[in-house]
Amino acid sequence: MQKNRILKNGILKNGILIKSRQKKRSKRLCVSIAAAALLLLGGCGGPDGEQAGTAGKEQEDYVYVAEYQSLDDICDTVATTVLGNDGNVYFTGIRDKEDVFFAMKIGEDDAKEVPLGLEKGMHVSAMGKDTEGNLLLGLIRYEGDPESGGTLKNVAIQKISPEGEKLEFVDTGNAFLKKDSSSFYISDLLQDKEGNYYICSGKDICVLRSDGSIYFEIPIGQYVNDMFAMKDGSVVVAYYGNTGWSLEVVDFAQKSLKPLESSIVFDYGTYLGGTETDLLYTQNAILYTCNLGDEKPTALLNWMDSDINSSNLQDFTILPDGRIAAVTIDYSAGAEMELSVLTKKNRSEVPEKQILTYASLYVPYYTENDIVAFNKQSDKYRIEVKEYGDDTMDYADRMSLLNTDLTSGNGPDIIDLSYCPLSLSELVDAGVVEDLTPYLEADDTLKREDMVENVMRAYEQDGGLYGIMSCFGIESIIGKVSDVGDQTTWSIEDMMALVDSKGKDVEIIEYMDKSYMLTLLCMMNQNLFIDKEAGTCDFTSGEFAKMLEFANRFPKEVDYNANGPSEIEKIRNGQLVLISRIITSVSLYQMYEYEFGEPVNFIGYPTFEGSGLLLSSNGTTVAMHAGSKNKDGVWEFIRFNLSEKRQENLPTANGGFPILKSALDKELAEAMEDEYYEDEDGNQKLTSKATWSTGDFSVEVYAATQEQVDRIREMIDTAQPNARADQKISEIINEEAQAYFDGQKSMEDVAALVQNRVQTYLSETK
Repeated sequence: MQKNRILKNGILKNGILIKSRQKKRSKRLCVSIAAAALLLLGGCGGPDGEQAGTAGKEQEDYVYVAEYQSLDDICDTVATTVLGNDGNVYFTGIRDKEDVFFAMKIGEDDAKEVPLGLEKGMHVSAMGKDTEGNLLLGLIRYEGDPESGGTLKNVAIQKISPEGEKLEFVDTGNAFLKKDSSSFYISDLLQDKEGNYYICSGKDICVLRSDGSIYFEIPIGQYVNDMFAMKDGSVVVAYYGNTGWSLEVVDFAQKSLKPLESSIVFDYGTYLGGTETDLLYTQNAILYTCNLGDEKPTALLNWMDSDINSSNLQDFTILPDGRIAAVTIDYSAGAEMELSVLTKKNRSEVPEKQILTYASLYVPYYTENDIVAFNKQSDKYRIEVKEYGDDTMDYADRMSLLNTDLTSGNGPDIIDLSYCPLSLSELVDAGVVEDLTPYLEADDTLKREDMVENVMRAYEQDGGLYGIMSCFGIESIIGKVSDVGDQTTWSIEDMMALVDSKGKDVEIIEYMDKSYMLTLLCMMNQNLFIDKEAGTCDFTSGEFAKMLEFANRFPKEVDYNANGPSEIEKIRNGQLVLISRIITSVSLYQMYEYEFGEPVNFIGYPTFEGSGLLLSSNGTTVAMHAGSKNKDGVWEFIRFNLSEKRQENLPTANGGFPILKSALDKELAEAMEDEYYEDEDGNQKLTSKATWSTGDFSVEVYAATQEQVDRIREMIDTAQPNARADQKISEIINEEAQAYFDGQKSMEDVAALVQNRVQTYLSETK
């Protein structure tokens, strides 16, 4: 399972960086209290599952309560934000087309603003700090629109005091002009105690002398999540590399990086240098602090318990008075910037809410966003997440924990369907999910006819509606028209003919092996073989043998070659024919058209009948537990995610298409509208609507055509539900198929064995 990762400059999904755009919003500056934040001091599970921190009476008597303050209305657009150790928040933004520096005492509404008086065309790309608490502004000047191929002209560093006084200006000269002039940016910036500057530009670290000349460069090749200085002055880089998560320190002697030495196992998260300790970091929604010599970190809090999505964290710190401050940016709300301040309070001061338990094996960031948003606005209910096991546990053991809870009398209220290991039919047959039809029919504002009907049918069974997805994608095989034709469906024979027409060294679908292809085909065509209502099956009619033969054309095992050619290189030079992807936005559809370099067809998987496109749950998708004692609360959460406001503010680049028809119509219409920027002379210039980047490949996407939007609508209307196959049946099929793949048994023998075992299973479970 590949998780999407939130970077400071956008979202990383499937290896593609989706660069964010911050848009002007008109919102009232407000402060709200998460009155039911039930965070216990030390009541957090550590990396090894143990409880950490304080215990006993303090756990019982105190909670953390969060206050939230939007920063967006202070200026037109908030660009960069830094939390100082002095109880202030510093940020830059644009007011009346001019870059402005803001300083605000945390907890107050008034911000001091200082116009920066920058050279024409120069803007703030990043903000950092030196060792004395002064602020560093990373400045970039482009000619033209940097989002659509502007030319990089200058990179500089402006040092200012916490009060906004200009202290030093460092011009880097031509140091960065050799970089890609259309996409260069600064993601992190700092200065060490020797006066050297460090600039992170996404995948590279450049160390500059105090005069702005280059000392040395460190090409990392992966997106850097964080660059920070520890209390001893060492500069550390945190990133997710080919071998997993890495924390590495800048080594001046070798002019490179070396691993950070610690017995603590660090994983993907958000990392900063601590003021009293070496590290302050967030991992799996838990805020930790530690010294490198510690055996274990100390858990301070769980961000979710204070209604903060840790995936959105940009900066956080422990204030001198013990409060904890954090700045988040919510990409699902148009890049909304928010300041949160957490204060320890006596539990008796905090009103209680009815608790709804959300059950899942893994909670993605967009679901965390939905839960946090729901908790903030509800004065009656509060959702708490229960994850079953962790990445150190065997998948079967995690499934067992979930199954036990679902069938017990004390099960969860909400069941996550996106990562549920059980199929819809298994959940319905077990009687653990509630039919949502009566709730939908009784709702005063939410009507089924307002939803995309084909998507609503995805979680129907036997006349009941057992789940609803808030947004969705379309999974498809994509190939050149010159290879797959321009028809909207194809058969296994068609795809076998394409495979046979290519050379042995040509990869048909990237990283697709025999077992996975067979599983996909069986899932999409399971109704041809299995009648669960009658308790019968037929794997001997010939179609299953064709699927076996086709799956056998793929390799038994595939290896990921991190040093090999990129996907686009393999496509362009003919080494790769097809890709399997989920389309979640118009701009992503356009990007894949560009990647192939000629007309493409989103043809789908081969089938015996019907569409080969699959509906993919790409947003919060839930069922109501039949045994829930808070069913009205569960419905409140479902209807909250289907509201017009939520549906029209899905993450713009990869949140998925909205299920609300009016929101979908609006999104598709806006995708066909040109966007403009205003140049330095006040002229309106055409600009790109999105930027997609991976490796050396980058594409600017402009307004979509009517033909592209019409094809997307057709895909939405014809895609079939991604009905997860019965786990036991899939295991039987793959176990028996191995003998055919290994040349030990014929297709007919394998089909007969599968027929016998599946029929026995169906008879026993009917």
